[in-house]
Amino acid sequence: MSLPPRTAVLIVGAGPSGLAAALSLNHRGVNDIVIVDAILAGENSSRAMVIQAATLEALNSVGCLDKLLPIGEKAQALFMNHGSSYLISTDFSLLAPYTKYPFGLVLPQTATEAVMLEKLDHLGIKVWRPFKVVSLMPSQDTEEQMFDVRFESGEIVKAKYVIGADGANSVVRQEAGIAFKDPNGDEKHDYGNLSQIILGDVSLTSPPQLAARFSITSYDGNFTLMAPFPASTSPDTSRTVYRFASSVPAEDGTAPHAPNIEYLQSLMDRCGPHSLSSDPAINPHPTRIEKVYWSSRYRTRSAVAERYFTHKLDGGVILLIGDAAHIHSPIGGQGMSLGIRDAISLGPVLKAHIGSTAEGTASDKLFEDWAASRRKRALSVVALTKQAMGIINAQRKMWAPLVWCTYAVLRFVGRFTFFKRMLAYRLSGLAEI
Repeated sequence: MSLPPRTAVLIVGAGPSGLAAALSLNHRGVNDIVIVDAILAGENSSRAMVIQAATLEALNSVGCLDKLLPIGEKAQALFMNHGSSYLISTDFSLLAPYTKYPFGLVLPQTATEAVMLEKLDHLGIKVWRPFKVVSLMPSQDTEEQMFDVRFESGEIVKAKYVIGADGANSVVRQEAGIAFKDPNGDEKHDYGNLSQIILGDVSLTSPPQLAARFSITSYDGNFTLMAPFPASTSPDTSRTVYRFASSVPAEDGTAPHAPNIEYLQSLMDRCGPHSLSSDPAINPHPTRIEKVYWSSRYRTRSAVAERYFTHKLDGGVILLIGDAAHIHSPIGGQGMSLGIRDAISLGPVLKAHIGSTAEGTASDKLFEDWAASRRKRALSVVALTKQAMGIINAQRKMWAPLVWCTYAVLRFVGRFTFFKRMLAYRLSGLAEI
């Protein structure tokens, strides 16, 4: 089936950010939209697992929350442990004065996307697949400032606004000539054991008792995360399935792209808490991985686009959202939520620009202000994730008694409500609203 030859808004990328952008635009009355994606449905490798409070607020503003809340599970706390010892925890219920959603919604990205796609389909907006963009050139055969967006198939779509939601290797960003660098100038991306993160959806022979929906353990420069899937969105309804995440010890070298059960078990034994070990000498009730439903490797990198907006005077407007605009460590679960908020905040701005263009009073300041605001928020999240990685990495570099003293202080301040509220507020994304 051929692509439409012309559109006002072309969204490149149908992950959560691209889909959220379409929902936001439609909600504002912009219906001349085409969404394209380079891969077939269900082939994406990114698997976020939680939606933060600020993002729930944003999704509610475009009428896309009522179908998400019933299938997700509300996480009231995030527990952080040092080895087998409790360290600190958040209490998201303390956010009640600031939001209608004082929790994190545990929901796999695949389910979030499915709900968004169903909503768009109901609105008559489809995703065109698989269509890969190869170039953007100013259109020469129209009086309007538009782009000729060429696809690998040879087809061309004319578009006035091109939204790049096509991931960290964004073709849209590259075609726009926008730099994508670490904001601190660190292009080596050497984060020790945290330089690679392994994700896996697994079932276990002896399911552990978790104190919270999300439980993070760090020790000696490594970290692991274990969280059970909501029953309604589990890949296997006959048993409990967990999202397992782990750092990769530097001595392992390059981890497998899709780790098998043996490799995941090795990471769980070496990096996880004793309660997840399969060694009976360590864990009286050995836990073993029974089945792997999906697994992937993530190379940790921090980068932010030099700018999120550019206006080619002989072409149209290019805007960046989601991973095309910023990437960072998955620690803290901020990536998908930040991208969705990028997208939803863009809707009213683009609608206003379309309106002012029709009136002959268009100004790029609308986009400049939006881009500066979103970039500032991305820099804040990158700083947050780097701080978290720095704390974990310090365990290998610091004198052991100093590590224990540092964590003793954290345990002490973590008892106070003001600290729990501050941590929950920072993780929730509400600080940017």
